[in-house]
Amino acid sequence: MSEARMDDEFARAVDDFTEQVAVIGRLQAEAAELMGTGTAARRRVTVVVNADGIAIDIKFASSIGDLEYDEIAEAITEASGKAVVDVARRRKELMAPVMVDYGEAPKVGDMLAAVDSLKDQLS
Repeated sequence: MSEARMDDEFARAVDDFTEQVAVIGRLQAEAAELMGTGTAARRRVTVVVNADGIAIDIKFASSIGDLEYDEIAEAITEASGKAVVDVARRRKELMAPVMVDYGEAPKVGDMLAAVDSLKDQLS
């Protein structure tokens, strides 16, 4: 492989890496803003959680009075759990484009050859 071609490949790899870092940064910022919602007790309790799974809003339907206190507490717990699952699903979907596919990892020999090539280019 010619030195000019290796320089082009290296420059392209650096550009690709820089672009991936920018995409990951943008997705992490979006992930930090995610919210998840869960309901329980026939939609009489709704809980919204932030990206960290912390409840930020709890709403009760007007028919909440039909429930006993322990039923309301149980419904809040159930709705909170559903909201946490929802925000985790949203985060996974958001980050899917940049997740590493370990099934296609390069072979060690190929990686060592790339490192040797990089050393030669930097010398």
